[in-house]
Amino acid sequence: MEALANYSALLYLEKRKGARAVDTVLANYKTHLLAKTDGANTVESTGPIIWGPRLFTSQAPDAWRVITYEKGSWIMHMLRQRIGDERFLEMLGQFRQRYQFQAVTTAQFQRAVAEALPPKSPDPQLEEFFDQWVYGTGIPAFTLTYKVTGVPPAVQVRGAVTQSGVDEEFSTLVPVEIQIPKSKPLVRWVRTANEPVPFTVTLKQLPTKVLLDPNNSVLHR
Repeated sequence: MEALANYSALLYLEKRKGARAVDTVLANYKTHLLAKTDGANTVESTGPIIWGPRLFTSQAPDAWRVITYEKGSWIMHMLRQRIGDERFLEMLGQFRQRYQFQAVTTAQFQRAVAEALPPKSPDPQLEEFFDQWVYGTGIPAFTLTYKVTGVPPAVQVRGAVTQSGVDEEFSTLVPVEIQIPKSKPLVRWVRTANEPVPFTVTLKQLPTKVLLDPNNSVLHR
């Protein structure tokens, strides 16, 4: 709830000053999360956000605040990107009405967000998302490679996303955006792994750009 309160302040900032202002704040949060502790590990690796007050440690005295408020805001932002603005804001309104003046568990919040996902979304119960970002630690780095072949109307984009900087068990969804002339961008969510994960998209025209997470949808290095 502290993370949600902090992200609500960022929503207000976005309304007043625009999305770039929020991107700047999130970038600062990322810097704080990746900062080194006295033990030479990152602040984010101190422990998962679910630990709460147990994140207090002499080696990382600021870890509780940074993980609770700043990684927590990133978690809310990632959920918003997965759901979409309209569904996310509607979910928040319904969540307040359902649980006003009550104690709320993480599992209840997870169910509320999962109910707001668009139809046929990957990870429909958000179990993998919460296991990784709420109950686990790690901030990955991603690399995108791709090749465009064929001619209209039979164009193929073949690419791969490679993950590094995290344990082998780490896996998350990251968007690859394919920009097409005079059309909405096509977004393909790719589940990452430490080995290259291939993807193929068939198009009727040549793309102008193929970008990895251009809208700051996932916390990564």
